Amino acid sequence: MNIELLRQVGNLSQIAGIREARLLRGPSEGVRIAEFYNAAGLRFTLVPDRCMDIYDLSYKGVNLSFQSKNGLTAPQLCSSANGEFTEQWPAGMLVTCGLGNVGGHANVKGVYPVHGRISNIPASTFGTRTFWQGEDYRLRASGEMRQTRLYGRNLALQRTVETGLNSKALTIHDTITNYDAADEPYMLLYHINFGYPLLQADTRVEVSGADTRGTNPISNDHRHMMAPVDGRGEEMYYHTNLGSRACGVIWNERLELGAYVAFDTKNLPNLLEWKMMKSHDYVLALEPCNTLGINREKALENGSIAVLPAYSSVENRLELGILDGLTEIRAFVKNL
Repeated sequence: MNIELLRQVGNLSQIAGIREARLLRGPSEGVRIAEFYNAAGLRFTLVPDRCMDIYDLSYKGVNLSFQSKNGLTAPQLCSSANGEFTEQWPAGMLVTCGLGNVGGHANVKGVYPVHGRISNIPASTFGTRTFWQGEDYRLRASGEMRQTRLYGRNLALQRTVETGLNSKALTIHDTITNYDAADEPYMLLYHINFGYPLLQADTRVEVSGADTRGTNPISNDHRHMMAPVDGRGEEMYYHTNLGSRACGVIWNERLELGAYVAFDTKNLPNLLEWKMMKSHDYVLALEPCNTLGINREKALENGSIAVLPAYSSVENRLELGILDGLTEIRAFVKNL
């Protein structure tokens, strides 16, 4: 432990810790949250009632996440009916999509709603812990979400989210396990959503060593942003052939602030980029995934869906970090 630091504080919670609470009123009534904060100025809210996803994230008081008009909604209010997704999706810094679907609504031997059900599943076990690891004070939350079906799937997602006392990054370590006797096709996408003020007209985006293609006529520039435009449609880019370790970065030199997501590609071989420059729905998402932005029906048809063998597991590790200052931003982008 850092004894010199401890001598300067009455309680370490004055500079770092995790606060757990339940929200009051509105669509988020009763939702459990765990708020992380540290001495570096990193602050984020974990939502155990929504797959341990991350709703807001800020650095030194500056917001980085996009939150939809719907706001944070309790999972009990969510519906799997076709057409209901846009009525309820909260967005936030991280929304986990899967495990049955990550694309549009599908009906194929069952109902598979837009982006799947996992983000609406509360953690059946959840706990937080703060502890010294050498000279570093660690902040950690762990839990498990189970997505099951009578006569069918029996999947578990075990998640650990962690940061340190002076860290400008958080790590996500997921283990997905198939507890059934049958192999299970599964889809997984990490929907990481950046918003204002990090996202503005002069913000830039880059992806390490990827082959990139747009999916519609207006998807012709994934690097440069623009000011919000009333009624503008969405842009979508597929980044493939990423190598063994991939990284997407978003930065604004005028603000001297940036952020990145880095991840292993063994089980997440692709990165989607969702660029939405529409007024009020102004968002740039970087989305590591094990497929592309298609639904379960199309993935099964073209053989692009991943399969988790019976009684087996896969692991994913991601890092979401902050870039503070022009020197740090330029060095990071140069070394992509």
